[in-house]
Amino acid sequence: MTRTSKLAVCAFVFGLSFATAALARDCVVECKRAAIAQCLLTAPEGGEAACYAADYSYCRELCGVNPPEH
Repeated sequence: MTRTSKLAVCAFVFGLSFATAALARDCVVECKRAAIAQCLLTAPEGGEAACYAADYSYCRELCGVNPPEH
């Protein structure tokens, strides 16, 4: 494989990794929006703030995004 071919393959893989990360991020955002909407439907009157403050970390797992290490 020539140097130019290797560079092209590396650039493609690098771009693909960015696209995958963007899709995963969009998945997490949409998952959280759906969870908040569902929570708002079932929240008691005056309890809407809890829907926005809830921990939706399961969305990261659902979308295949590894949670940060502590």
